[in-house]
Amino acid sequence: MAFARGKVPGVTTKRLPRGLALLLLPVAGCIGKRLPPSVWPPPNFLLVVEETELDGGSVHVVRRFRVDARGLVVYGTSLRPLVDKATGTSLPVFDRLSIYRLEPKCVRGLARRLDRLDIPEIVVEELPANGTGVGLTISYRAFAADVILPAAGRLRGEVAEIVALVTEHLPPGEQFGIGVNRAIKPVLRGVPMPATGAAPALAAYRALIAEAGDEADPDLVLDAFALACRIGARAVAEHLLDRWQALMAGRRRSGFEDDPSAAPTLRAELLRTFLPPGG
Repeated sequence: MAFARGKVPGVTTKRLPRGLALLLLPVAGCIGKRLPPSVWPPPNFLLVVEETELDGGSVHVVRRFRVDARGLVVYGTSLRPLVDKATGTSLPVFDRLSIYRLEPKCVRGLARRLDRLDIPEIVVEELPANGTGVGLTISYRAFAADVILPAAGRLRGEVAEIVALVTEHLPPGEQFGIGVNRAIKPVLRGVPMPATGAAPALAAYRALIAEAGDEADPDLVLDAFALACRIGARAVAEHLLDRWQALMAGRRRSGFEDDPSAAPTLRAELLRTFLPPGG
């Protein structure tokens, strides 16, 4: 999320819909010739890595890296989440944000490298339900695989490889609270540094949601909702909550089921408790 200031070496930019210009949305790294047809990445490819902090009955997401099959990366950090005191439900407020798009060659390579790690076969221990500390949650979807891996403590094996791979694709200077014991060399060029501010972050999310139309990701809408609540934009928050409900209803009609473990967070009646005062 940055403003264009001339050309950046190694980066190309595409003509963007009105409103997306504020993102810059550079096409980062891995620039090369047109690629031959491939099954990589699959259309449903999605990788989300969240850094979490356990605080008694709440799990706060403090950092998130998200990349989809289009190569769209949304990276954000949250210091002050919205927390429902009654249930402990925590919504991250990603008011420090970087958004960029990977070149097709780069997202293809990322998807293939992840596939070689055989993620569906990885076995990890479940995180404790209560306590304190930093953890990671890795969500991976590709073809028939749909996997969620929790991680805490010293990372080893394939989980360490996943985190190292993702760290290579982060903005400059960014890293997870649980790292790997080796030097990480970035593989991208021209990635914008995270910009700070809830209002511009909300504008960036809304531009992405508008660009996606009926294909908008409910999770991104929920992120925008939290930002609108943080800055006190009740009308915008209510609109986003309605949009989220409609998208979730469409997902259920399509045969997708909500994750039961996330049910308290994904209920509209609970989300309404986060709405700021106002008409």
